[in-house]
Amino acid sequence: MLDPRHQLVILARLREFCQFQGAVLNYESDPWGYMRRKLEETEEAIVALKTDLLRNTGEKLLAEIEQTGLTAERCAEYKTAFEQLLSRLDFVDLAMHLEPTAFRKDQAERVGEVLLKAAPAHVFQEESKPASQRSKTWERLVGELFKRLDLDRLSTIMERKPRTARRRAYVLRRVRSNVAEYCAVVRIPTDPSDTFTPFMLPRIEALIAANLRFLNRYH
Repeated sequence: MLDPRHQLVILARLREFCQFQGAVLNYESDPWGYMRRKLEETEEAIVALKTDLLRNTGEKLLAEIEQTGLTAERCAEYKTAFEQLLSRLDFVDLAMHLEPTAFRKDQAERVGEVLLKAAPAHVFQEESKPASQRSKTWERLVGELFKRLDLDRLSTIMERKPRTARRRAYVLRRVRSNVAEYCAVVRIPTDPSDTFTPFMLPRIEALIAANLRFLNRYH
């Protein structure tokens, strides 16, 4: 059973990120720092959510191996799910044991051994690495979100001199608006029972990474 509170914390921080206005202006004087902090405050919830997902998915996989074995279709589905949850090395270790078969005790044991030592990979872990050491798949996804959120054009605007207060305020309004629009278009769930899909969660992480890169560059 997944703890819905982790997802709700992530959604709450993203909502606050998009709403630097109204009462917030009474106690926050630095919108760049505020928005960056709201993204950073998702870390604990993302790690907890992915830990829950890894444990839950692993338990389902082991139960399926022991009860019915795996079909080729189910192997592919599990590989897709675990690729979003594990580091590249842990995923490779696990994937080599995910093959279509009727129940085999040795398969269950090897899968269990990999899962026992595996830890979830997440956006803050990946972003802490030097750019040259990051996954190419991750870099491609973050790049796609950077463009989708129009951060490349906003970067061009920020490169112009002088960086006036008016220009900086305009850029941040566009960042908040673009993130809010993206979240609405992909229909990020708000109901605790409607969890992030394997498609959605990595894109939320990439959204966080893209915005942190932008904010850190121009703060």
